Amino acid sequence: MRRFLHTIDRISEWSGKVFSWLLLLTAGIISYEIFMRLFGRAQLWVFDITLFSAGVVYVMGGAYTLLHNKHVKMDILYTRLSPRMQALIDLITLPGFLVFCGILFWMGGVRGWESFLMKETIYTAFQPPVWPVRWTIPLGAMLIILQGLAKAIRDFHMVVKGEKLD
Repeated sequence: MRRFLHTIDRISEWSGKVFSWLLLLTAGIISYEIFMRLFGRAQLWVFDITLFSAGVVYVMGGAYTLLHNKHVKMDILYTRLSPRMQALIDLITLPGFLVFCGILFWMGGVRGWESFLMKETIYTAFQPPVWPVRWTIPLGAMLIILQGLAKAIRDFHMVVKGEKLD
């Protein structure tokens, strides 16, 4: 079981780190655009590419964020609870998490497939294809679901045994 959990953790860690490099690339592209505008040579493709890359980082960083417990939540009461009670609350909210992520996975896949079939592009001067970015939505949702299930297993262990499962 621990090997399974560590494998999920490694996948989340890896995907978060790999896709975080897109932020550096995005910053470089924006810097390039600023430099080019100084000479009156604005680029048509910069807005679309930065929009896509930021969206991909946002979607693909979800599992990494969950792994490191950095998602936004109401901490006013939660942090004052014992680890066992926190785990219980997380297990109670698990069905909502799974429904949301399941819908994101399913509808993201449907929309990604439709986008691929119709060769969807953005209606800008550059007109890049949208389907590669749309396919990151179900992929990111799948990674979040896997990391959420790993967290649920650890939470269940905490509730039953009262100790952390690493």
